[in-house]
Amino acid sequence: MTKQVQISPIQLTILLMGFLFGTTVFIVSGFHAEQNAWIAFLLSWSGGILLFACYVLLSKKFPQKTLVEINKILLGNFLGSALSILYIWYFIHLGALILRNFGEYVVIAHMTETPLWFPIFLLLIISLYATKSGLEVTSRTAELVVPLIFLFQLILTLSLITEVDLSLLRPILQEGFPPVLRAAFSTLTFPFGETVVFLMIIPYLNKPTQLKKTYLSAFLIVGLILFITLIRDITILGPRGIERKIFAPHLVAKHVAFVDFDAVIGIMFFISSWTKLSVCYLGTTIGISQLTNSNNHRLFVYPVGIILMGLSIWIYDSASEMLSWAIDIWPLYSVPFQILFPLLLLLISFFKKDRTQNKESTYSD
Repeated sequence: MTKQVQISPIQLTILLMGFLFGTTVFIVSGFHAEQNAWIAFLLSWSGGILLFACYVLLSKKFPQKTLVEINKILLGNFLGSALSILYIWYFIHLGALILRNFGEYVVIAHMTETPLWFPIFLLLIISLYATKSGLEVTSRTAELVVPLIFLFQLILTLSLITEVDLSLLRPILQEGFPPVLRAAFSTLTFPFGETVVFLMIIPYLNKPTQLKKTYLSAFLIVGLILFITLIRDITILGPRGIERKIFAPHLVAKHVAFVDFDAVIGIMFFISSWTKLSVCYLGTTIGISQLTNSNNHRLFVYPVGIILMGLSIWIYDSASEMLSWAIDIWPLYSVPFQILFPLLLLLISFFKKDRTQNKESTYSD
């Protein structure tokens, strides 16, 4: 995909918002912190803003360069390509997890007799079409559908105000800080750190000067919505009700007496999963095309789709294993990709810049 393809700041904001909302609110609510999950979320939200600063700074130091291109510039062709291959695997793995999350949701919450592969295949085909159509089409589609997530979320939350019991937020820090810090670390990596994939999308922003504002707006808006959602879930389901539960909003929606919100929750999950998967899909195919010096990312759409389909079905034996992985393994697995490698690249970029400036100063003397 050529850099002639461009998206507006509002389109990038919408993509970020849909991505951050993604499967997060449906899969992970309580972690290990129970009624203190809201404190853990605030800590992770703050840490997410620091990660966002790292990603934005790296992008600004290499304008119109994707992560794959930055890797080659800073690490050379061999090491840069090796790191890029690892990142491409990470994007594929993340995409497969999104597919499996969606498939499990449909089978558990709506269509219990449906084989798991069917909803996975359905979401994959729609995302495949978006990826093949390109970033501009995906962004325009997201502009239309992602706002529906937040509209439905607002309606659901307002409908449940009378069900809220704020006493369920107490006691505060009864078990001390360790469970809260553990939960905060998990939430930092899911979803905030996953926005590292946007290092493959940012170069296509048509107004690079608005990158910081765009990223920050998405982080603040979605962070606030997720925080309110978490408070809602705790004060309705209770701390034990959200602890290691799958699809908490689906359970919360059953507390609405006057209307059936099941279909609305399903639409929300589909839109958010599609947005997140499409970003990962685009990041993967763009990365492979740049590694292979191809200008056409569409060549890799079908092979990547086959891998995503197979991996999403093979990766877990059950929904409980999926949840355990998301809470206990994924945070540690993600640290190199989300934190260590980006920080290393940023440090190398500063070092190279200083060395270049020193050489120029020496020559001028």
